[in-house]
Amino acid sequence: MSAHTEHYSFIPVDNLRLSNLCGVLDENLKQIDTALDVVISRRGEHFSIAGKPERSRLALQALKNFYELSRHPISIDDLQLSLMELINAAQARSSELAGAAGVMPVLMTRKHDLRGRTPRQNQYLLQI
Repeated sequence: MSAHTEHYSFIPVDNLRLSNLCGVLDENLKQIDTALDVVISRRGEHFSIAGKPERSRLALQALKNFYELSRHPISIDDLQLSLMELINAAQARSSELAGAAGVMPVLMTRKHDLRGRTPRQNQYLLQI
């Protein structure tokens, strides 16, 4: 597949939210780069995401989601966990489109449903 580039600008400009989104020395962007195998470039509020088309779109969705949460600093742990959830959801959608039956176990508890967030957590829940 050929490289694809997505462009997006966060308007109106909110420098505090952009700072929280990108992290110290753009560490949050580097985490997204690595997790989704894309290259994110930015100049101010303008972002460019290069990579495979489905990965670029997923990275753009991740940026938009994290921007919504960026009223406060985003921890690396929260970022990585959210990325895993996003990747798993995308994989589940693609397997449903392909007709494969992806098993996502759910534990019913008194307060709410518990779901695995990573493939290993899903495997653990299946073993229970």
